[in-house]
Amino acid sequence: MSKTLFTIWRHTLAALFCVLATTAAAQSLPDGNTTSGITTSEKPIDTFVAETSLRPVRPIAFGAEIGTNIDLSGTESTCFDIDVYAGYRKGMIQCAGVGVGIHPSFAHKRLFIPVYALFRCNFKPGKSLCFFDLKAGMSINELTPDVHNTGAYASGGIGFNLAASRQFSTYAIIGYSFTQITPFADGETMRNEHALHAVSIRIGITF
Repeated sequence: MSKTLFTIWRHTLAALFCVLATTAAAQSLPDGNTTSGITTSEKPIDTFVAETSLRPVRPIAFGAEIGTNIDLSGTESTCFDIDVYAGYRKGMIQCAGVGVGIHPSFAHKRLFIPVYALFRCNFKPGKSLCFFDLKAGMSINELTPDVHNTGAYASGGIGFNLAASRQFSTYAIIGYSFTQITPFADGETMRNEHALHAVSIRIGITF
């Protein structure tokens, strides 16, 4: 693995560790909706702690992700990923919408731009540790400065809900991604490369 890809991998794991540490610290704090009892010689006296406003969750979700796709196809096309998305949410459905990504591969100086439909849903109603994440669409592939083509794009994974509030929520996803590379002309030579198969690791935030 090149030094550049090793650095990306190290920074991604460091960011994931920071999110997990923040989640653990947040969960150790007392709940803002509870009351605290002060014991006296007669009876406990309840003192009011500021109560969180019970505003409904917005039906429109916006989010962003960073991560990496670790190439499994032997083409040294491991990518650093940045994605943004928007969609509808309600109940178990975290987001049903559309997204776009920028996935540069530094080994071959290639760029993959997936445009996809997104569906993300918890495994159970109410609070859920895990959810599934599905993406399907197309990828615009810049294989050389003069060669662009398009192919199918798909991704699926298992996510883990981390820290959350009424304003935002954070998560991590481990999954698989597929990017098709259709035959293309490189000068006078027609090239037919294998599709990209990768393990994806991402952390994200939803507003």
